Formats: sequence, C-alpha cells, structure tokens
Amino acid sequence: MSVCDAIGPGSVFETIEAVARFTEKAPLISMASARRDVSAALWRHSAMTRRFEGHSCDILGISLRGEAILEQIENGRSIWRGPAPGSVVLLQANQPTDWALDGDFEMLHVYLPHHVNRGNLLPIAQRPFRDTLLVQLAQTTALALQETGSAGSYIFPLLESISQFFEERYVNAQHDPTYRNGSGLTGFVQKSVLTFIADHLHQEISVDDLAKVAGLSPCHFTRAFRTSFANSPGQFLIDRRVDRAASLLTRSSESVGTIATLCGFSSASHLGMQFRKRMGVTPSVYRRKH
Repeated sequence: MSVCDAIGPGSVFETIEAVARFTEKAPLISMASARRDVSAALWRHSAMTRRFEGHSCDILGISLRGEAILEQIENGRSIWRGPAPGSVVLLQANQPTDWALDGDFEMLHVYLPHHVNRGNLLPIAQRPFRDTLLVQLAQTTALALQETGSAGSYIFPLLESISQFFEERYVNAQHDPTYRNGSGLTGFVQKSVLTFIADHLHQEISVDDLAKVAGLSPCHFTRAFRTSFANSPGQFLIDRRVDRAASLLTRSSESVGTIATLCGFSSASHLGMQFRKRMGVTPSVYRRKH
C-alpha cells in the first residue's frame, strides 16, 4: 500500500465548501487551482461547538493569530485541549471530528494533494500537535496570500514546501534513514513517558530521567523519542509546560510567577520568553483576553 493516495478533481472545492459550512463564513482568502497539486485557504474561526464533516480531501490546519482554546472531542469526552495559536491538526478526508472553540483565531488550511494513509502517520500527528517550523512556514505563506491577494506565483511553491515538509516529517519519516534512526518507542513506553512528564512537569526533567523510564540509554532514547514524536525531548517538554501554563492562566488566579514554578520554569521571565515565542503574546496579556 502506498503512503498516500492521490485525490480526485474537485475535492478541494468540495472541501472549501465544507469548511464554509462549518465556520459559517467565506474564507478570508483562498488559492485553489485544478492545475496545481496543492491549494490553500485562510479562515477565521469563532467560538462554537460543532462537528466538522463533508470534506473530501485531507486538510493540514495550522493555527496562527488568535487567543482561543481549541478542544477536540471524541465520544463526548475531551481527547486534546490547548491554545489554538501554534497548533497543527491533520483533518483526514471523510472523517468527521468534533470541536469546541472558545474564541477567535485564524487558521491556514493547506489542502494536501494526497490522502494520507493513517497507518503511515506518526502517532503525534494523529491528534493536534505543535511544530514551530510548520507554523513559521504557514505564517509566511498567510502573509504572502494576504499581501498579493493570492496572485503571487511564488505562493504555490510555499504551499508545496509545507506539504512536503509534513509528509517527510510525519508521514514518510519511517522511510527516511536520516530522520528515523532505528525504531520508535513502543505504545506502552510512550504512555509511560507521557505519564511521567505530566506527573513531574513542575520539576526539572532531564533526558536521563526519561531514558530511565523508557529503559534505554539517553542516546537511544533521544533518537527513538524523535522518531515517535517528531520533536526533541527538550522542545517537547517546553511545549507541554507552555500548554499547562496557558491552562492555569485561564483556570486559576495564581500569579504568573507561581504558575511558572508550577510548570517547571526557572522564573516568570523564562515562562514569559517561551510563552511569547509560542503563543505570540505574554502570559499577562493572554490571561486578560481569557
């Protein structure tokens, strides 16, 4: 079976119509062509709880500006919750998903030229995740779309770069010996490592600590972790700390300094630097808007 199956003509336009029904809005701007392999649209999402369905091609959704919390719901329970800005989600064709949004944010949709076979998708990409480089590429592309009115011929190569990066890093990673060096962590070990991180996020966590949980050498663990989560352990930990800080900022009255300590940051300024880098605003501004 191939890693991806090609989509048929008209799928992009059908998918844009499905998104318009979901958002109850027209796209801010779109760039779709039957003559090109990859297309895109920039959307503004507002607060809602709704099912998304009726899309006939795979969508790589990359959240940009905004202050909303994004939540994915499955069988009536939350399976992922976090700040919308900086999050990435793969919405696979003809697979309904349920979402709760508590505010406004912009999202770039890249309509992939192939259907991704879920069996070849890294576990981290099967739910919303974070990837700083993907978000930076999407921000550049969205700016180009807005400034040129989707007329720039150089925008399609930007979209193709996003599509290729995603497929090589999250779909084709197991076939790339320069990226995947050996096998990843087993499902049981992944769960053990994630549980350890969640239970000790207020503390300093080293690669050696995580490697001991996994029963591997630090070097082997780092390679296997990157294969499984498409991120280094260090960056993954910072993402988790920022996500927890965002949750505490909206759900508690603790000071920013206290929240920094609870999330394992060395100081309020350290939290502020990492938070602004990933969320685009300071913790205090984020709290006021929520």
